[in-house]
Amino acid sequence: MSTGRFQLIPALAYPALAVGLAGMVFLPLGDWLGFETAESLLYGTSNLQVLVTSSIVAALTLVAARLGGARLDQRLEIWRERVLALPGTGFVLAAAALAIIVDALLSGALFSHNPHLVDSIAQLFQARIFLAGSLSAPAPDQIEFFAASHLVEHVGRWFSQYPPGHPALLALGMAVGLPWLVNPVFAGGTVLLVFLAARRLLGEGSAKLAAVLYLLSPFALFMGASFMNHVTVGFFLGLALYAAVRATEPGALLIWPLLTGGGLGAAAAIRPLEAAAWAGVLGIWLLIRGGWRRAFAAGLACIAAALPLLGYNTVTTGHPLRFGYTLLWGPGHGLGFHTDPWGEPFTPLKSLAVTAGDFRQLDDFLFAWPYPSLIFVLAALCLAGFDREARRRGGVLAALLLVGPLAYFFYWHRDNYLGPRFLFASLIPAILLTTLGITTLDRRLARWRPALRLAVIAGPLFALAVNLPASAGVIAGWRPEMKVHPEVEAEHVGLEQGLVFVRVGWGNRLIPRLWSWGISASETERTYRAVDGCRLQQALDRADSTAAAGRDSAAARESLRQQLAEWRDMRLPVVPGHWPESSVRYDTTRALDPVCLEQVERDTEGYTLYGTLVWRNDPWLRHGIIYARDFGDERNRKLLQRYPDRPVYSYGPASNEVGELPQLRPLEYRDSTKGPDEGSLVDQ
Repeated sequence: MSTGRFQLIPALAYPALAVGLAGMVFLPLGDWLGFETAESLLYGTSNLQVLVTSSIVAALTLVAARLGGARLDQRLEIWRERVLALPGTGFVLAAAALAIIVDALLSGALFSHNPHLVDSIAQLFQARIFLAGSLSAPAPDQIEFFAASHLVEHVGRWFSQYPPGHPALLALGMAVGLPWLVNPVFAGGTVLLVFLAARRLLGEGSAKLAAVLYLLSPFALFMGASFMNHVTVGFFLGLALYAAVRATEPGALLIWPLLTGGGLGAAAAIRPLEAAAWAGVLGIWLLIRGGWRRAFAAGLACIAAALPLLGYNTVTTGHPLRFGYTLLWGPGHGLGFHTDPWGEPFTPLKSLAVTAGDFRQLDDFLFAWPYPSLIFVLAALCLAGFDREARRRGGVLAALLLVGPLAYFFYWHRDNYLGPRFLFASLIPAILLTTLGITTLDRRLARWRPALRLAVIAGPLFALAVNLPASAGVIAGWRPEMKVHPEVEAEHVGLEQGLVFVRVGWGNRLIPRLWSWGISASETERTYRAVDGCRLQQALDRADSTAAAGRDSAAARESLRQQLAEWRDMRLPVVPGHWPESSVRYDTTRALDPVCLEQVERDTEGYTLYGTLVWRNDPWLRHGIIYARDFGDERNRKLLQRYPDRPVYSYGPASNEVGELPQLRPLEYRDSTKGPDEGSLVDQ
């Protein structure tokens, strides 16, 4: 076994890392580089606000420390000793249970136990497939009525683009009728793992502090209340970290390197890139600190744990190393600098800008303190440059903090949901480094130690009293149409087996029609962004008419694809935000024809989102209530032939007024052999 004289990160590199991270956080690199960075979808603070509140907190704590002197220091030390005297096991179990309870309550209060992002919607759909005992389901013939973002249609089957790990866990929640409780339970488990890892790396007192910091992190709390897979992958990465710490100890049992590899393999079945990045760091660290036998055992366990993922890929996509999102979006989805699936160039400078934006958002959302959340991480990195003890404890944490962002530096997509979600895996090392920074400063500061301790207390209190409730209020009011529960309405009217046409916006009618003609997800996205809605409507109508006339569908498809490519190359003068469905592009040089005007007028009557209903469908579209897009009477009649004996309902808002929520309304299908209203659907 290695004596550990080799270092994961050289001593002189720590201050350089601190300077680089500070530049990412505090400098407007995105603006300087000329790129827009991911803006917060929900909440955040400005640099000016942080500067003002930081100055106020610093002034107050310094004055209080000066006035309180030794007496204040003694009082704070007594409190610290009382916390240290608490039994560690009881403390962390209470913290983990509290995390589960709080996240479960937030899931209802903020999200109404519903998914709010297409990622989790697609994974809940896959969970339904798993719950039925299958890996995929037969794709429907009339796919435009049911298709949704991030669902793959391949060789007559459909399934989610995501790896199977998180959907499998959601399926367990579905089996007991509580899919919304899966993430709160794993969030509570992560609190436990943070404590266990910190106790081994930093000591018992630091472990309690780390558990409390994780429990109070808005980023962790809000994400833990959602359906996103970042929470479950965070748990398994935390398990791998704790097991790796145990595996590096003298006389470690074989179970610990096996658990290290098992945790990484399980994480790979959820978010493979993050798992691979962490595997590189933990593998090298285990090799240095534990020797090649333990590292080899961990590697074998990781491969074994990843075998179900490879098998799932083989069955669904046809190759063990081909993931669903690559099959759906094409090679542009892969790592590297190239044209992305949306047709935008992805360059190193753009990646630098969005990475800096991610760290800025992490500083915002990690703790929501009145001063920078990463301040003690920066302190830990600086101190590690000349504090051997801090370097010994924090080397692997610093590497894990940065390896995720480094991996995503080569990935084209980034967004912000409840925080910089692509950096959620960095949450655990960030919290442990924060703990290390606080405890190291506490050990080194003498005269100003009371000020430090007051600041550490003031930060969470301010967040709990001001920032966290304000952020929760914003989230609770965000996208109310995603919080609806039509199944409750259906139960009230006694509807168990029905066909519900969902009134959607123009864009949500155009995109699935493009998919139904075999236009790939990438080509559809690039077309939708570059071509106005009226041209798309006309082209799709022509293709449908050609097919209805009995002509070759393949020729119609190729003609449609060529037309779309020509329009994309023309760089049409199109802008979003003009129509009621704001994502539909408007050509500033053209007037609408009557058919397109009719589409716009439909939207002025009110529409809702189909995405929040996708996962409520039986993937085989045989049982229960079937939710389908409403394309209008003529196209809807084709679907009615498939479900002739089901009661028919409409689902949508009564008007286009802001805040108007969708409702179920029964429809009557009038089947007549005469007249222009043949087979029309009307409200009862």
